[in-house]
Amino acid sequence: MTLTSRPSIDALVLAANDVLFDVRASYHEAVREAVQAYLEHAVGLLPSSQPLLTPAEVLLLQKKGRFTNYWDLTAAFVLYFVTLLPPVPAPTFPARFRLPGLVAYLQLAGGNLRVNIDDLRAERDIPGLADMVSAAGGGLDAAYEALPEHNRHMLVDFGEINTTNVAVRIFQEIYLGATRFEAAYGQPPIVVQHQGYLGHESLRIEPDLLAELAARLPLAVVSNRPRFEVEDQLARHGLVDRFQAVITLDDVKAGAGKPIPDGWPLLAAARQLGTLTQQNAYVGANVGDIEAAKVANQQTPFLALGCLEETPNKEAQRANLEAYKATIILDHPNDLKELILG
Repeated sequence: MTLTSRPSIDALVLAANDVLFDVRASYHEAVREAVQAYLEHAVGLLPSSQPLLTPAEVLLLQKKGRFTNYWDLTAAFVLYFVTLLPPVPAPTFPARFRLPGLVAYLQLAGGNLRVNIDDLRAERDIPGLADMVSAAGGGLDAAYEALPEHNRHMLVDFGEINTTNVAVRIFQEIYLGATRFEAAYGQPPIVVQHQGYLGHESLRIEPDLLAELAARLPLAVVSNRPRFEVEDQLARHGLVDRFQAVITLDDVKAGAGKPIPDGWPLLAAARQLGTLTQQNAYVGANVGDIEAAKVANQQTPFLALGCLEETPNKEAQRANLEAYKATIILDHPNDLKELILG
């Protein structure tokens, strides 16, 4: 980070993923496992002992494809891989069917395929997929627009986790683990029996720095994740008292808003902080975060602060954030000390 002058900031909003918490060992791994589990358990492909996706491929599609929601990222990968399969007859789902009945019908539809995960691994072109999604505007809607409609019925990602959303159901089971999933959703898992990745997230920012920042100005955290997940992580790291506002997917749904990259969550955070007429700053690691700050800035002052992640290709990250005109780019969340505290 290079500063020519220090901006005046009255309130600070942090993205939960990739800024406050390092989710490479949790959400990124859950994406990899969920995509493969969906193809093996729901579509019925012959399994493999080797992973279908690499961590670098997950990161590439997330960043270049401008995904701010890991459920959407998982769905985009599944959508891509089912287009590589031979034609699968469209299953007719009885209206009364719910999980796991939907999974059984998917397996029945794909039961005659003689394709395995190793075949898909050899055929995949994730850089090409990332280019297509980026060119179409980024995110899951762009993936639907860019990819052919071939076998699209094999991705079931609509509705609620407890009833019809197979893709998100599998992701949440994998991320939370069997015990935590059942406690959160009141149903036993249909795929996963391990402990999950919820406890694998580490804190990116120094706890003492957060304490100093909280003593200087109001802090908020925003996320496209369910509230219980964010609150679990805040409690696990002893950060509950550091934030005066926590805006999550639950708040977006309750307020009939839109998630990031829309500005709604940032405006909701500023409203709770009581800083709608003051200078707010939002720190995010993805271009969707920068877009959200720009949208929010149309209604109330919001600086867009980009933050690089711990990846081999930081310069590509920096170039993406610069292209979306981030106000300032931080090399690390701990650079907030110099920016705000001096």
